[in-house]
Amino acid sequence: MVEAMRTLCRLWRMPSASREELLEFQFRKLRSLVRWAYETVPYYHALFSQAGLKPQDIRSLADLTLLPITSSQEYRIRPLSEVLSKHTHPGRLVRRPTSGSSGKPFVILRTAGEDHLLNQFRLRAYRSFGIRAGDRIAHVRLVSGHHRRQSLAGRTRQALRLYREYPIDSRESPSSILAQLEHLQPDVIKGYPSVLTQMSRCLLEESSSSLQPRLLIAGGEMLGEFRRTQIQKAFGRPLFDLYGSHEFNLLAWQCPEAGGYHICEDNVILEFLKDGRPARPGEKGEVVVTGLHCLSMPFIRYQLGDVATRGPDTCRCGAPFSSLQDIEGRKHDYFRMPDGTYLHPDRLVVPIMEAEAPWFDRYRLLQIQTDRILLQIQPLRKPGPEQLASVNTIARQHLPDEVHFSLELVDQLEVEPGGKFRFCRSFVESPPGEAFPG
Repeated sequence: MVEAMRTLCRLWRMPSASREELLEFQFRKLRSLVRWAYETVPYYHALFSQAGLKPQDIRSLADLTLLPITSSQEYRIRPLSEVLSKHTHPGRLVRRPTSGSSGKPFVILRTAGEDHLLNQFRLRAYRSFGIRAGDRIAHVRLVSGHHRRQSLAGRTRQALRLYREYPIDSRESPSSILAQLEHLQPDVIKGYPSVLTQMSRCLLEESSSSLQPRLLIAGGEMLGEFRRTQIQKAFGRPLFDLYGSHEFNLLAWQCPEAGGYHICEDNVILEFLKDGRPARPGEKGEVVVTGLHCLSMPFIRYQLGDVATRGPDTCRCGAPFSSLQDIEGRKHDYFRMPDGTYLHPDRLVVPIMEAEAPWFDRYRLLQIQTDRILLQIQPLRKPGPEQLASVNTIARQHLPDEVHFSLELVDQLEVEPGGKFRFCRSFVESPPGEAFPG
């Protein structure tokens, strides 16, 4: 408890600390985490022992790479007694189900104190965006019985009128969501990029909206430059992006000054691995994360499944955090072409949307086979033959000749069980053990 309070106080001062202070904090937390996991979590005790490692072998941050990499699959196949600390009681822990975007959801467990601490990193990011403690925040998300407002910390903030969040169900129609926002008149609107984009189209078609939010926050899905432009054009307000996961809460947040993302390095150690080695600044790599404050269910060198571009080790805004430049999305959502190269779905879809956006509502791009790609579009209105031909022409310009492209108009594209909308999906599995080439 004393250490948690010390960390809580320090995290609010960390943005003005030196890089050396931040790295010293990281190492102290890492060394303590490894010792704790080795002594109290059976899975990690066995994992480290098999690798011939003991906690005292971690003498610097660089020694983190000596530890084996883990993944969500390792947690799913084991009973809770193996992945939880022996000092925890499962019945007393907060449950955080993952969204299951990979099709294989599982539940993260942590204490209420850990949950509260991790949320403070998100509140700190809010403050950097210009959110004030008394602001009314409309959160367009999947509304369920596990919403944060029902937690003790959430109810306390509501009672004190601090960072008040008002949930609006993202599964409702864009017009219904906008009507609720008109009634609420929030200072801040927060939501999935897919939902904000749909709302943006409604706003652009209406000229009588009285919405006056001061800023918007996106998170939970890939934002992308095209969707960012659409949202900012409709709302006419600054838009900031958050990068997080259920396992760790906040991983990175957009720097209001420089535009890149600050890695939340006093919460996590984030690695970018390309072909097993650390990626250089400007290179894409698989994201591997170590949670410095996850003690009930530790995650050490946890392969998140995302691909991101590593940024400079320092940000020009002067903050001590290193950065990432771009979040590409899930590794398994890249499309593996017949010649072995990889195609990012946005390289195909964004040119189509730029040319044909007026009649798009939603889309989903699917790789059915290595040489077969299907684009499903939920149209706002029925397109003409010329518009359909344009989509096919643009697609052919961005695909190898041997890849068959087809277009399908659908009445409704459903969201994932967790309330997110998955823009793309590949059903093609890479050969076992094949490294992602970035």
